[in-house]
Amino acid sequence: EKRSNGVADVSKNDQEVEHQGFDLKSYISEYRGHTKVKRLVFIANKCPSVRLAAFRTAISELKKGRDVQGYTNTVSTARELLQETLGDNWGYDSSWVEAKRRENNERDHTLAAEISKHDDDYIPAQAKRRDYIKFLQNCGNFRDAQMRVRECADFAHHKNSVEDKLFCRLAEIENLMYKDGSEFRPTMIKLPEIWDPKLKTQFGTKAAVQAKIKAASGIHHLVKGQFENAAHVFKLISFEIDCPEIISKRDVAIYGTLCAMASFRRAQLQSSLLKSGEFKKFMSLVPGLVEMVQNFVQCKFKKAFEHLESMKVDVLLDYYMSKHQKDLYQKIHELAVVQYFVPFSHAKISRMAEAFGVSQNEMENRLVSLIERGAVQARIDNVKKVVIAKDTDLRVETYEKALDIGNQYVRDLRRLLLRMSLQANDFAVTISQKNSGGDSKGPVKAGDMNPL
Repeated sequence: EKRSNGVADVSKNDQEVEHQGFDLKSYISEYRGHTKVKRLVFIANKCPSVRLAAFRTAISELKKGRDVQGYTNTVSTARELLQETLGDNWGYDSSWVEAKRRENNERDHTLAAEISKHDDDYIPAQAKRRDYIKFLQNCGNFRDAQMRVRECADFAHHKNSVEDKLFCRLAEIENLMYKDGSEFRPTMIKLPEIWDPKLKTQFGTKAAVQAKIKAASGIHHLVKGQFENAAHVFKLISFEIDCPEIISKRDVAIYGTLCAMASFRRAQLQSSLLKSGEFKKFMSLVPGLVEMVQNFVQCKFKKAFEHLESMKVDVLLDYYMSKHQKDLYQKIHELAVVQYFVPFSHAKISRMAEAFGVSQNEMENRLVSLIERGAVQARIDNVKKVVIAKDTDLRVETYEKALDIGNQYVRDLRRLLLRMSLQANDFAVTISQKNSGGDSKGPVKAGDMNPL
């Protein structure tokens, strides 16, 4: 048997999260396969209140499949954290492990032999290669599965098989997304213009396939901390998306909304999220999400941040967003302060604190941080506790821009006149062999030269 890469090998997080009202059953029903297991194990490590249910569900799910190493890792972690509380029915089942290991080894050898048998016949050989890739993925052996994908893709490229190329691309997405998506290359593939019934039967609708590729790309940008790029990708995903092995529709809504709030201006939020019929369908799946963005756009920041804070526990229990929660929330708060202050020449810090629902000291600290980084062009009057915008003389700025343009025009004109003068006098530069380091290329005329 090929050794698993361990989809259940989720490291423990020191920061535990309590969420008494968390509906684990409803939440996890939106996923399947290895994504379902890795989310369950992640939640079990993070949330003591649902730890027992999460581990038991993960172990039961693993016993439905072939991932022996993932099962072993999960049971070991569960026993370490829960000890006897886990229960005998969810303990290590050595009989199942041995039986499944034998079954996997037999299947592995059979598929390898069938590929060798049909090696000279493209169609049956590729069919077996695809079966082998799916088998390795089911075993949790994504490393070897990826090696087989590359092999299958080489044959598909040689025969120019659209169907096999598409299969390999989608299989590669699953292989690289099993961990955290950071290794996924967010390059889009050109799908065939004619989506025939055969492709639809095997892969679903064209829109659904495009949505799956975009979802993987969006997750890649998210885990890399590229929130603006992630927002642009998520807001373009079709509502036809159906890939619970990677992401749920609720995830698209939450990921896209929070990334957009951390990077978009209010006008862009209005046009990209609230006025987007397609993305608004996703947002409607999460209670209060539309209202939160509306409050943010309308500068009702206190209400918006109250809802944002109520989402914090859910964000901390999300496999992809947890490690970025602090950075995301900080960017959202800071961008709100920047946009709030734009229309004012000065503002009382106490009034700003009231508008954002924070203490005056916290508001002042945020302003100091933004001013030091140059995000807000202002100064703080510590006596009156007022933030004052730096005066900008628009007339001086306009004259300076006009002078810069004029000076650039003069420089360009002088270069042009010099070139014309060189041409008129048949001026040429001779490149000697000594200076050129090679054979002499002869004289270079001014007409052949680039403008100075």
